[in-house]
Amino acid sequence: MKLQNKILLITGWGVGVEPLQSIKLHLEKMGFETQLINIFNLLDCNFQAQLDLVAEADVVIGWSLGGQLATQLVDILYKQTGQTKTLITLASNPCFVANDNWQTAMPNEVFSQFKDSFLRNQQATLKRFYYLITQGSAQAKQDWLNMQNIANPPSYELLLQGLEMLEHLNLVDNLKKYSGPQLHLFAEQDGVIPCKIEENFAHIATEKIEYKVLNDATHAFPYLQVERTIEEICQFLTIHQQS
Repeated sequence: MKLQNKILLITGWGVGVEPLQSIKLHLEKMGFETQLINIFNLLDCNFQAQLDLVAEADVVIGWSLGGQLATQLVDILYKQTGQTKTLITLASNPCFVANDNWQTAMPNEVFSQFKDSFLRNQQATLKRFYYLITQGSAQAKQDWLNMQNIANPPSYELLLQGLEMLEHLNLVDNLKKYSGPQLHLFAEQDGVIPCKIEENFAHIATEKIEYKVLNDATHAFPYLQVERTIEEICQFLTIHQQS
């Protein structure tokens, strides 16, 4: 059996790498060589360095927008080389803004309001975003404050590019056609992605695609529920060790 011991971990929009440092440390303690990177501009075609990181990894994990980036990267690598990597997304919607074919996503008008708010006042919008991703937890106010303290968002330009990606990326067909093992974890109390997304995944699921909604979890579960997240990841990897 070939052990999948190299992991590339991609963080989400607006938070920086700090909230995922705990998951990185846990994975390393369990013997996984883990590299944590920030979001980057996938709409700019100059992302060969990230694609090279994927080529070196066995497993690619992404949180939220990072999950979309992970999906796009493993798909591009597969199309270029025929290599498949194990893909794991955490609270990530392959199509973040709703359309006629993918309704379980953020309504277009809500996203437009959020984007306009960001253009007017970046700091206030980030503060609201941290509230959205932590609401629903048992200690939501404290978690919201903690997220504000630990988050280290990237530059304004990269955040704006990230919003462009969230607005335009539609990776549903990529997931359907990708032949590597996939695990998609969602949160019951997610204030950003409707948990009813599982209804859509029920229609696209194959023997390669697994998905699960975590009860009593928020969009920020990779930060707030580290041990639970690690358990789900490791259980999946143990079952899907590639020969």
